[in-house]
Amino acid sequence: MEKFAVIDIGSNTVRLVVYESMRRAPYVIFNEKILCGLGRGLSETGMMQNEAMDIVVENLKRFHLMLAKMDVKSYRVVATSAVREAKNGPEFAERIKNECQLDVSVISGEEEARLSGLGVLCALPRAKGIMGDLGGGSLELAQLSGEGSVARKVSFAIGPLKYLSLDGKTISSPKEDIDKALDLLDWKKEHKNENFYAVGGSWRALAKIHIVENGYALNNVHHYTIDRNEALALTERISKMHTVELKRYRVYISSRRLKVLSLSAYILNRMIKKLKSKRLVISGYGLREGLLYEGMTPEVRLKDPLIEACHDIAANNGRFSEHGQRLQKWIDPLFPDEDFEPYRLRLAASILSDVGWRGHPEYRAEKVLYEVLHGRLLGLAHRGAAFIGLTLYICYGGKTGEKDTAKVETLLKPSDVLYANQVGLALRLAQRISGGTEKGLKSASLEIKDERMLLNVRAKDEAVVNEVVTKRFSKLAKEFDLQEEVRII
Repeated sequence: MEKFAVIDIGSNTVRLVVYESMRRAPYVIFNEKILCGLGRGLSETGMMQNEAMDIVVENLKRFHLMLAKMDVKSYRVVATSAVREAKNGPEFAERIKNECQLDVSVISGEEEARLSGLGVLCALPRAKGIMGDLGGGSLELAQLSGEGSVARKVSFAIGPLKYLSLDGKTISSPKEDIDKALDLLDWKKEHKNENFYAVGGSWRALAKIHIVENGYALNNVHHYTIDRNEALALTERISKMHTVELKRYRVYISSRRLKVLSLSAYILNRMIKKLKSKRLVISGYGLREGLLYEGMTPEVRLKDPLIEACHDIAANNGRFSEHGQRLQKWIDPLFPDEDFEPYRLRLAASILSDVGWRGHPEYRAEKVLYEVLHGRLLGLAHRGAAFIGLTLYICYGGKTGEKDTAKVETLLKPSDVLYANQVGLALRLAQRISGGTEKGLKSASLEIKDERMLLNVRAKDEAVVNEVVTKRFSKLAKEFDLQEEVRII
């Protein structure tokens, strides 16, 4: 598998991300970020500061060395707002080439918007609404069609560093610039009452604050959603905070990020108001993942990122990685009227149903629950992750309402919890009967008929039904409120 890497030279940060492959849901094997502030003071002087450029060059030398050490031959180096707007941008790009042996592509604002939009689609293929990517010195917007494509896109010279002096003080308000920019968008009305997908470190920091302050069940900001009114209240409150007040967040937000947090909150507040967005959705994927997504073959891009990620996890951690879809088909008769999304989540849980076996028997349920909730499965809302995690917890012998699942269940509806119990218990029975083999599954089949759940067992395989199988089958039937019957055929 050929690795792929992206070096992203932004207005506030420089980051190197290395992906293990160009598969649909590749694993990140290296991720390093440096705060540099290239865009600081740019609006005052029109130039990037020497100190910031020196920091970037010093770290790019390290990044180039790391690429060689990791044997990464395929990579992209891109620079965004600060380098493309600064008078000394071309000179700086040439310096990077000479001193770091890296060819930099200084991308346009519209191209940045397009790539960031693709990054959101990499994780959420059916995303529909407006994507906004806030960097240190620019704001990119793009239409997400809901059908896996980026439509119109635009870039504005609006970013928190533009409104800060070199010593970090606010020198002006972005209100007029934001309003003027959005008044030019003749397509914004088309997305009224739709999602606003927020990309960028400062906006992710706002989500982190909301998660901590509300005691939310997960600490993963990717695909974290906040309703319009709550998002407006959060951003308005943070935008009015003085630097001293913001220090309370230093435990989980870097001090450099805190310097631009109030302005970033204000920009987001104006965006939600002017665009009349229904909901704020935080995306952990943006420009870098857009470059990765663009580099995939068309066939790979069409694959479901959730299902592909589950297959990869099963291949690396399961005993019988190919067995998941067989389990899915074996329990299909219990779910005849299933809609597409529940079917998809059930398939994901089936593929992952074997990955906990390598853990200690006493902690398998907890292990698989934790890994699903705190991993980075793509194409999945937090509710979906909670469902899959709870389903696998039950599959490994756990029960709903326990200490480990209390917070998880707050992300689910009562019908979701019932469904997780049904799927989890069905997979638990299937795993016991199959022994992880296709031949084992063929020993028996499930059927619902006349208010009864039937376990049809081939006569030659009658011995497969022991006390454990009987107990698991009985428990499953009760979860469906059906009478159970074992039939030898």
